[in-house]
Amino acid sequence: MSTIILIRHAQATGHETADPPLSATGRRQASLLAARLENTRADVILYGPRRRARQTAEILGDSLDSPVQLTSLLEDRTPHPSPERLGEYPPHRRDFLDETPVEERDIDGDGIAVAWRQLTEMISDQVIIAVTHAFVIGSFVSHALGAPADAWLRLPIANASITELQSRPAGEWAVASVSDTGHLTSL
Repeated sequence: MSTIILIRHAQATGHETADPPLSATGRRQASLLAARLENTRADVILYGPRRRARQTAEILGDSLDSPVQLTSLLEDRTPHPSPERLGEYPPHRRDFLDETPVEERDIDGDGIAVAWRQLTEMISDQVIIAVTHAFVIGSFVSHALGAPADAWLRLPIANASITELQSRPAGEWAVASVSDTGHLTSL
């Protein structure tokens, strides 16, 4: 059985467009996350190119003694409907979507769909930890479940949370947990 443990990066300082580092709280969150996962055998810890994802992954890698590897599959993206598919999203979400920076827009979620497919094809009876961003995690969960295009909007993913997906013998993916933050109760 293959397992993908999706981790949202820990809390960062400053505004996201400046690619900020982890805050003091974020470093503490990442340490608590590492303690929670201390008995997890991870074949590799993948992370996206943003500094907050890398720093979270490095803390995990040091604690779990697992290799840490950069991948563009986990880039920070926001699914954004093309004009033809705007009707698949509820009208009350359109203002939020319009505020998404152009450089983060993943038109029709095509990039995330490709990333999901490539990530699931590269894993074979392994445990992969993937450190990425909220909307990417929500989208991956939506793909795993075959949910509607806008389902990611209804999956709040907390900083330093754990979302676990497991493959089943028939090739389908099951969601074992979403946005688990039980390890952060001491903050």
